[in-house]
Amino acid sequence: MTFESASERGLRFVSFAATFMFVIGVLLTMADIFLRSVSTFTVAGMVDMMQLCVLTGAMLAIPHAFLSDQHVAIDLFVERAPNRVQLALRIIAAMLAIAFLCGVLWFSYQQALNEAHDRSQTIGIPMSWYWTPFLVGIALSVFANIVLMVQLWRHGLPAKAVE
Repeated sequence: MTFESASERGLRFVSFAATFMFVIGVLLTMADIFLRSVSTFTVAGMVDMMQLCVLTGAMLAIPHAFLSDQHVAIDLFVERAPNRVQLALRIIAAMLAIAFLCGVLWFSYQQALNEAHDRSQTIGIPMSWYWTPFLVGIALSVFANIVLMVQLWRHGLPAKAVE
């Protein structure tokens, strides 16, 4: 098994964990709606838990989106360029993403340290529970862009991009 395929499988697993977090959020919402419709009970801390589920799901899905080329892109001009230009632009885009995400990771980590002892408003979830998936998602996005850049450098454009 190559490093590239192992990293792709690992990031795919992380994206499944992201989907699982969205499912948990949906189930919590359904339980809250059901309880409200048949009684006066609600799910305590619903907003805090939904924020945690959505944040975790979104941040863990982003790395796989980079690696599988599923992020939002405007191909109007790039797709008409020669393959070598497309390849160069994709490698440059990956390098720019790495630089930007490293900056985001550094400054976010600094902010996370400042908020290390804070808690959520409703049920007191430690803010580190929010910061951890955010920082992990950004770090994995840097990793995904490094893997993408290496793949592009070694293998060229993916088959769907060459068509």
